[in-house]
Amino acid sequence: MVRYSGNDRSEMVAVLETSFVTSIRGADENSTYAFAVSDLLHDEKRGLILHQQALQQGLDLGGTGSVAVGTLFAKRYSVWVMAVISACSLYDTHLNIEDDVVRFKLNGTGGMRYETRLERSIDNGSELGIGTNIDSTSEVLAQRRTEIRMLRDSLQLHLERIFQSVAAATGASVRVMNELVAHNVQQLLTQIIEDHAIWKTDKRLELIKHDAHVWLEESTNNTFSTRLQRFEHPEWEGPPLLIRRYCCLAYQVGSGSSAHGYCNTCPKLDSESRWRMLLKS
Repeated sequence: MVRYSGNDRSEMVAVLETSFVTSIRGADENSTYAFAVSDLLHDEKRGLILHQQALQQGLDLGGTGSVAVGTLFAKRYSVWVMAVISACSLYDTHLNIEDDVVRFKLNGTGGMRYETRLERSIDNGSELGIGTNIDSTSEVLAQRRTEIRMLRDSLQLHLERIFQSVAAATGASVRVMNELVAHNVQQLLTQIIEDHAIWKTDKRLELIKHDAHVWLEESTNNTFSTRLQRFEHPEWEGPPLLIRRYCCLAYQVGSGSSAHGYCNTCPKLDSESRWRMLLKS
């Protein structure tokens, strides 16, 4: 089993916490986070969690805002999914995704912070000098492909159970919830590949591209592989931006000066409106 260095582990823990509000709990450390993901599979606990989220967002769980509670839950939960993918492709580390191990707490505005344990490391070819020996490289990448595909499929089963439960309580569409997650996953992978400051070395970029192909490979069972359009505008010179297929309904949150409005990736925006919004961000 490949071990990451102490520096890599420290960097990974910091990146997951800063970018994806995900903390790593020690093997013998008790969690202080209020909920386990498994709580979302039980009617009473699920109702308590979603009710608190609805209140924090100013939405009515049993009324017109109920669907938005569900879609926004999926959008928030996609942050955890991105943490799992980033740990894997940037640091060769599997995070534990078991329902009873992953825990979360609400942040006061309807969002969530997450916590889990490290599961294990995966081979990155460093000992073989990936890219220098064709046979060795092929063997390492084939094994890595198998491990990531297994993680991907397990993660999607994890999401399927949770989203079906949340959808039953809110009336949200599971398909829309999956599409919101797929958008953030594809945007993440696009950003990682495009940003040299993230991948740092050509060998790491090679692994990231390899992993991205697995995460997004076209399959009837792969909900991450939905096709998305890129934003195009003659005046836009910023990084690649993917457009969501469905609105997350965040515009229903708040009112007056505190109204959320449309997200800059919302399909409800036309090209000019999106461009003007991006210029202000």
